[in-house]
Amino acid sequence: MLKCSRDARTIVAGDDAAAIAADMVRTRALVNCFTEIGEAAARLTPPGRALVGAVPWRQIVGMRNIVVHVYWGIDLSELVKTARVDLPILIAALEAALAAWPADTRSAL
Repeated sequence: MLKCSRDARTIVAGDDAAAIAADMVRTRALVNCFTEIGEAAARLTPPGRALVGAVPWRQIVGMRNIVVHVYWGIDLSELVKTARVDLPILIAALEAALAAWPADTRSAL
């Protein structure tokens, strides 16, 4: 989750949604990041979610469901906005949780 969140931030850095939409590789990479973030969020256990804290898990999983099941209806500008506005918050929460997370269960993050 953490790596994909960081990757999504890198993908959108410096460009607007139109520039990203014009680059099929970046577009697909961004969609894949949100798919993986949502999939990991869906598999995170309740104790794991509690350790990470106040994160909108349902919305994260919901975004994954949209990008996976309604691919042709994805609003790329919404993904770019989410990567810029919301992912820094998720990244900070995951980094804080990772510092306190038992070492043998870190792969979910």
